[in-house]
Amino acid sequence: MRNLRRFLTPGWVLGVLAVILFAWACFAILAPWQLGKSGDLDARNARLAESVEAAPAPLAEVVSGPGDYAEREWRLVTVAGRWQPEAEALLRLRSVDGEPVYQVLTAFAADDGREFLVNRGYIPVGENNTVPEYEAAPGGNVEITARLRAAEDGQAEPVTVDGLPAVRIVDPVILGETLGQPVETAGYLQLSGGQPGALNPAPIPSIEAGPYLSYGLQWLAFGILAPAALGYFAWSELKARRRDAEETAVSDVAARDAGDGEPRDDSDDDDTVTGDTPTRAGARSDTPGSGADEAGADPATDAAVARERAMRARYGQRDDSEKRRAHRRADRLRS
Repeated sequence: MRNLRRFLTPGWVLGVLAVILFAWACFAILAPWQLGKSGDLDARNARLAESVEAAPAPLAEVVSGPGDYAEREWRLVTVAGRWQPEAEALLRLRSVDGEPVYQVLTAFAADDGREFLVNRGYIPVGENNTVPEYEAAPGGNVEITARLRAAEDGQAEPVTVDGLPAVRIVDPVILGETLGQPVETAGYLQLSGGQPGALNPAPIPSIEAGPYLSYGLQWLAFGILAPAALGYFAWSELKARRRDAEETAVSDVAARDAGDGEPRDDSDDDDTVTGDTPTRAGARSDTPGSGADEAGADPATDAAVARERAMRARYGQRDDSEKRRAHRRADRLRS
């Protein structure tokens, strides 16, 4: 209990609270955040690997509900129908190899009656952000091969660029309302190269490991090391205080042994009076034979020597022990 009270100081209390808060943040927020991103990346890599290995399949066999656009994203599908070139929009603020581009989004009416928003590919941005001329979607019934894409989250407020609505993200709900077409709202299609109506095919991400797993493990390690470091410093402090207490006890014993049981003479600390002239013990006397006329005598040095003798006579070895403890404490504070 006594040792516990020694740690109930503002510095130690704030340090303990800071370590507890930091460890909680590591385990409850930071590590799960990075590990969650690592899990999402692994799932995306698995979908990309499946899309590379699997042959294109009819859309009706791959998509049976709205959730399939996200669960089977990047899967190659085939669909037959007709382009709706009058229902077209642009995806802005995108880049390919560091160059700004527009991606062209066109409605496609499938033979089964459903309509889809299709990313036909990209075109370079013209001067002053204008839209250069590009090939229109062909007419007539065609069959296309495209990749499933999930709808993107964010603000998709359209603006007008050269007479076409342009958005920052692909939200089929907003784009369907803007174009006046009842397109599928859970996702859209991204056209592969060499297909009817394809422009420069939009790039797809590569399979990569990413740093998120290592970041998550690092946060877990920090959450473990912080309390361990606090425990180490507390143990060091207790050890130092115990050592000081032991040295104080040894000094007290040594001081009692040096006294040999004789009562302490306080006359060394007080002014002594001889006749009518008071003098300090250890001070120089001006009486004959006192050495006052010796060459090189320094009153300040004589006073310091007198004080040192008085301290040793009064406290014995305890004075030396106190000086050593003071030096050690100063060394710990400097370190």
